[in-house]
Amino acid sequence: MNYKDLFRRLFTLIGAPKKAWVEISAESPRRDVTSTYVYPLIALCGLAVLLSALTSNGMQRPTFQSAMMDICRYCVALFGGFFLASYLVDMLRQKLLQQSANMAASQLFVGYAIGVVYFAEMLTIVFPQFFIFKWMLMAYTLYVVWEGSEVLFAVEEARRMTFTALASVAIVFSPALIRILFNMLSNTLG
Repeated sequence: MNYKDLFRRLFTLIGAPKKAWVEISAESPRRDVTSTYVYPLIALCGLAVLLSALTSNGMQRPTFQSAMMDICRYCVALFGGFFLASYLVDMLRQKLLQQSANMAASQLFVGYAIGVVYFAEMLTIVFPQFFIFKWMLMAYTLYVVWEGSEVLFAVEEARRMTFTALASVAIVFSPALIRILFNMLSNTLG
């Protein structure tokens, strides 16, 4: 795992999405986005949850236990959200764009685009007072998806806005939906 490349890619996606998508599409062979980008970002979110809980409340046993539960909630939500968003984007590509099913391409697209969402989560975990930046980054995901749709999927202009809006909704809200379902399930099961 090379965290220097991971953060370089993440900040390039945030700062210059078009350039980042061109780099991603030019990679040969393409890297596995899950093991080199998505999973390390999920792990960093989990670490941020743990550090936030330990620094705000000390090393008390109930706090440590609740921190572990929070880490589980975050990681399950981010992990499940990635796969749900990948599935939805793949279905969207098939139905709206009449492209053939290609889960690897959808996972590549969602994996890099969802990195902005993961960064927003990390930011608000560590600095809860910056919640406004979280929503700004979530909205900025629209632009990242807009640029990626042209570079990776060659979406025609007539359908690009619709694809961008629907794909962005899937990418931004899939982790939240999984978190809600996981919380309901964990509350039900005790």
